[in-house]
Amino acid sequence: MQVLVRADAVSKSYGSTHVLRDASFVLHPGDKVALVGPNGSGKTTLFKLLAGQLKPDLGEFETKPDLRVAYLPQVPDVPPETPVSELLSAPTARAEKMEAEVAALEAWMAEPDAWDQPDAQDKMARYSDLQTQLATERAKGDASGNPLLNHLGLPEDVMEAKFGDLSGGERSKVLLCKALSAAKDTDLLLLDEPTNHMDIQTVEFIEQYLLDLDATVVLAAHDEYLMDNVATRVFEVDHRRVFAYQGDYTAYQGQREAMAKALQAKKRRDFHEVRRQLSIIEELKKRNRFDSQVKSRKTRLARQQQGADEGPIPTRRKGFRLLFETDALPREVMEVDGLSKGFDGRTLFKDAALEVEGGDKIGIIGPNGCGKSTLIKCLIGQLAPDEGEVKLGKNVRVGYFDQHHETLDPERELIDEVRTLRDPPPPDEWTRGLLGRFRFVGDDVFKKVKQLSGGERARLALAKFIADKHNLLVLDEPTNHLDLESQQIVAGALQEYEGTILVVSHDRAFLDRVCNKIAVIAHKRLGVFQGNFSEAWTSKQLTRFVGTGVQGRLKVVKAFRDWEKDHKYHAGQRIELTGMETQAFRRMLRQAEANGWVEVEE
Repeated sequence: MQVLVRADAVSKSYGSTHVLRDASFVLHPGDKVALVGPNGSGKTTLFKLLAGQLKPDLGEFETKPDLRVAYLPQVPDVPPETPVSELLSAPTARAEKMEAEVAALEAWMAEPDAWDQPDAQDKMARYSDLQTQLATERAKGDASGNPLLNHLGLPEDVMEAKFGDLSGGERSKVLLCKALSAAKDTDLLLLDEPTNHMDIQTVEFIEQYLLDLDATVVLAAHDEYLMDNVATRVFEVDHRRVFAYQGDYTAYQGQREAMAKALQAKKRRDFHEVRRQLSIIEELKKRNRFDSQVKSRKTRLARQQQGADEGPIPTRRKGFRLLFETDALPREVMEVDGLSKGFDGRTLFKDAALEVEGGDKIGIIGPNGCGKSTLIKCLIGQLAPDEGEVKLGKNVRVGYFDQHHETLDPERELIDEVRTLRDPPPPDEWTRGLLGRFRFVGDDVFKKVKQLSGGERARLALAKFIADKHNLLVLDEPTNHLDLESQQIVAGALQEYEGTILVVSHDRAFLDRVCNKIAVIAHKRLGVFQGNFSEAWTSKQLTRFVGTGVQGRLKVVKAFRDWEKDHKYHAGQRIELTGMETQAFRRMLRQAEANGWVEVEE
């Protein structure tokens, strides 16, 4: 089988810190690889090695000649003043290499004796070939008018902005558009967290795009379903090495657990056998038996010890302990009637109705910008609705988890941040115990909040959130920034929680584990459907409600561009829908409606 990349005993260090040591793996054309491992394990280093941005300190790292690579980093190295239009039309790395070679050849042509050199004809032929290839390669790198912009919901005014002025979600979409635009003419596509800030429909589009792609794909994601649906192999970075598993993410979990149990059992057997052999040797010495018997036992023991180490046992990652406690469970929790809310003349939702009973676990979904966070803030009284009312049942105690963790003070130490939960402040033992359950131990408790990573902030916010008893939990993206193991811990705790839950999330696996109802915001309406995400998402009722093949007329409220047809729609225009539109066009219209660029005419 052809080899795209081969790594043999590769090591990479940063100062005295060893990130990879004796790491070996092989990538073949067409592989779809999920790259997993905890934060800090070396995934980013591996991505940079594959992208050619780093060289190994030791070992062999071989790639196919002229390997074409597209890379989406998790933390973009883009100057904030870079115009988005310039970024999307910038040449690929391959084009830049060609341009450098063209410039060198042109410099050679300017030399007085250039044409007298014996290889002059070969150089001119190369120059001519490069000009042809470069024109093609430059076109590949230009994503400024790509239909992907429709699928990702990027508006025209983003093109006129500077990269540093975009939101986190818009930055992710711009860079993803750039990477996916080059992917069809690429040998190797590297994606580090490609679905951050993406809604469910966009994630599903990315999934299908990767499945249809001929290129080899290596992706790291905190989305379990994405890795299950796309990956055919899993690479895990563990013990500073790379371990390869066949199958999707679920298959990897089963194989990893089975391997861990088998290796643990073998090491126990080997340990007991070594002790038994040592005991026999000592007994033979005491009896003054022949040296040949002792020597034979020692030889057997040496062989036993040499064969005992068949690789490290997969790391058992230390999770945090999470248990949501609840007060007495009211039967009637919340009644919502005729709720409407908008900003600056734009309606997000209208006439929303919802009945929440004790024990309901309702997931709230919808495209980016449709008003999900606004809805739950209206439900808990943080925002006043324009119309309608929200009635809370008797003895309902609401706990609210904010996705941006705005209740955390960046300048406070962690121990002081947790002390604010009680008046008077709790003793140090209680505070340290709570923080310890969330993997903040020792001097970690004296760190300032601003020093924490995104995942650490999420854990701290969860620690504060569970410290009080509630019987209605309202959570806005509770698994953002958490690794897969931590997401599963949160989902498991919410599964066991006996109270009522309203949760906004784009994580399909999480919604499947936790929820028994799904509420969808579409066309400024709120619809509620029975079942977990997978059951509700595939129902005919939800499909009709979302209106993927909707017919009728739309009124343009704000100008926007259809990137697929390079056509601009102006305010006041009407768009007639027949139900025969392309997927890219329909996706663009859903995003346009969610962002308030169009309105459905009754």
